Amino acid sequence: MSAEGKKAGRFSGLDSIRSKPEAAVPVSPPAASLAVAEDKSAKPEPFSSHLRNGTKRRLRQAAAREDRKLFETLEQAVEEYLSKHHPDIRE
Repeated sequence: MSAEGKKAGRFSGLDSIRSKPEAAVPVSPPAASLAVAEDKSAKPEPFSSHLRNGTKRRLRQAAAREDRKLFETLEQAVEEYLSKHHPDIRE
């Protein structure tokens, strides 16, 4: 196959979503007080929802910068939201 007719690689689009680390923005792990209480015996339940593409991309990048799984980052954000806006609702 010639170079002109060659199909794009499976991961060729990744360069467009990768961003270079910003020197001005220090990356730090989440504060211990903000960390989601982890119950090692509790297995996360499957959850499905929709996000705008840009929000989903930013969430993936934030999780990668903190070397965490996507669901951990999302779970922390939801826990913080519930604590701030609905403190009367408990597990």
